[in-house]
Amino acid sequence: MKKALTVLILLLLMFFFGKEFIHKPSTHIPEPSQASDTDINIQIKTENMPKKNIYQIEVDYDGKNIILGNMNIKYYNKSDRTHTNLFFHMYANIFKSRNHLPFFSEDLSKVFPQGFNPGGLEVLEAVQEGKPIQWTLEEDDQILQINLKDAVKPGNHTDIFIKFRLTLPNANFRLGYQQFGHDKITTSLGNWYPILAVFENGEWILDTHCSMGDPGYSDISDYNVEFTTPLRFTVAASGILSNHVTEGNKEIYNYVAENVRDFAAAISNNYEIAEDMVDGIKIISYFHPEDSKGGFMALDTVKHALKIFNDSFGKYPYDELRIAEANYYCGGMEYPTFIMMNTGKYKEPNLSNTSLERSTAHEVAHQWWYGVVGNNQVRESWIDEGLTEFSTAYYFEKRYGEAGREAYFERYVDTARNIIQNSTMKMYDPLPQFKIRGEYFPVVYINGMLFYDSLRSQIDDEHFFYLLKTYYEKYKYKNVNMVQLIKFLKERTQDVLDDTFFEKWFSLE
Repeated sequence: MKKALTVLILLLLMFFFGKEFIHKPSTHIPEPSQASDTDINIQIKTENMPKKNIYQIEVDYDGKNIILGNMNIKYYNKSDRTHTNLFFHMYANIFKSRNHLPFFSEDLSKVFPQGFNPGGLEVLEAVQEGKPIQWTLEEDDQILQINLKDAVKPGNHTDIFIKFRLTLPNANFRLGYQQFGHDKITTSLGNWYPILAVFENGEWILDTHCSMGDPGYSDISDYNVEFTTPLRFTVAASGILSNHVTEGNKEIYNYVAENVRDFAAAISNNYEIAEDMVDGIKIISYFHPEDSKGGFMALDTVKHALKIFNDSFGKYPYDELRIAEANYYCGGMEYPTFIMMNTGKYKEPNLSNTSLERSTAHEVAHQWWYGVVGNNQVRESWIDEGLTEFSTAYYFEKRYGEAGREAYFERYVDTARNIIQNSTMKMYDPLPQFKIRGEYFPVVYINGMLFYDSLRSQIDDEHFFYLLKTYYEKYKYKNVNMVQLIKFLKERTQDVLDDTFFEKWFSLE
């Protein structure tokens, strides 16, 4: 009886004071209930955050290389400045002429396997609230400046209409088309429409396309995009496929994407589709029938990677994720809720040597690091690439055990150490400073991965992955910079790490 009474008392104590019985890690990584004043303020700001920009785009694709687009954007001025001009990136204009090309000379034959072919993005009309407005092109036509008739004050919004014509280059790139077989074609639509630049710290961020890396830096927005194509074309794109109908000799696809920072697509008249589910998330793989083995391998990798990253970093916040076989000589390219993977990855030896698997896992990880937690990919590419590559290595470890981790290190890390040690470049250097292609992957991706691997080794896994989950939640749907990231890491590891750890990796002056 005494024993039963003791158990009853303990149960009552745990019920009323349960938190006191839960073991709290000693490392200084605050639990949600221990949030600092800064964290509380951030939560309040998120709840009262001004509305997002909204893109509505209607696309008419001719089945080869011409896209006519009508774009309405509802722009919300979330800054403390009144804007008389708006700036948009026109990334497609790197293809306007040979003089605009940013690529290394050794990459030209990979980008243009059939020889140079021009393309570009042309504004045909611009209107603000029903009034025609003027525009100019700057920075080798990569920046569109729109002169507003009515200034937009802080907290206010305006509606802008842009009519455009996109000419696709015959290029093996994230923007371009490639023909094959008798009458087959695949079109990659990455960085294809006028996208609003980021305004921060009192200025518009107008970085242009570099010789390597990714050019994107944009704010979270909502998209509603309708594609009209010839018959028997399939459109794979960001977001959720809300509707698909056939009308006469046309296919019409409507995609809706909320809380994304970009929108991309791939279009082909040679796609087969396979689907799967994990954690309530629908996964769709698009591939050429002759590459079905690669298509199913990509689907399987996405499924396992999503599960691993959901458990380790926090839940993927969207209902669907697509991966499409497309044109991109570098390999894979991440966009929110959409992955573009080069067709070469779907063939041997890239199936048996894990090249497709590694690239796919990497792009899935980008859904967290770039897609949800954003950063300037030109000025601070290591922020997303380093953590994404760590996540890629962790995928191999979690899926295949210690043997998977060792195989990853042997193939990617051991071969990069000499380059990292002998390079004068730092992983946090901006993209324009990299002049040698062979340095970029080792210095930014692999060294960035090694930073997080080293950090993990200093604290136990429970604290390390709680740290990543906290980072993910704190900066969800926001943009983060290096100062904020290092401050975040230092504050949450200060009980176990001092500045000497970070000084080994960064110049902190």
